[in-house]
Amino acid sequence: MKKYEIYLPLKYNDGKEIEPEKFKQIREELIAVFGAITVSSLSAPFQGTWSYGGVEFIDDIIRVEIITAADLTSNRFFRQLKGRLKRQLRQFDILITVQDIRTI
Repeated sequence: MKKYEIYLPLKYNDGKEIEPEKFKQIREELIAVFGAITVSSLSAPFQGTWSYGGVEFIDDIIRVEIITAADLTSNRFFRQLKGRLKRQLRQFDILITVQDIRTI
């Protein structure tokens, strides 16, 4: 099995807040495809610091976790999702990680 983690910023790169409807759409899509997700609280987001083009950015982010089968279909889905999220949320990049896991 694999665990995918998607780190979603709460603001566009220009500092404006991302509309809650966009997070709702992302959540609904992931639940429709995978059946379940885990999302960190919007009221206590993580904070990420990163550099792009010599400029330092500090983002409040939420983390979305999805556990699914270790197959090429899932990996392909997340690669395509990353491109769509970058456009939809107007980001230079979106961090998506994947880990091998075992469940008990």
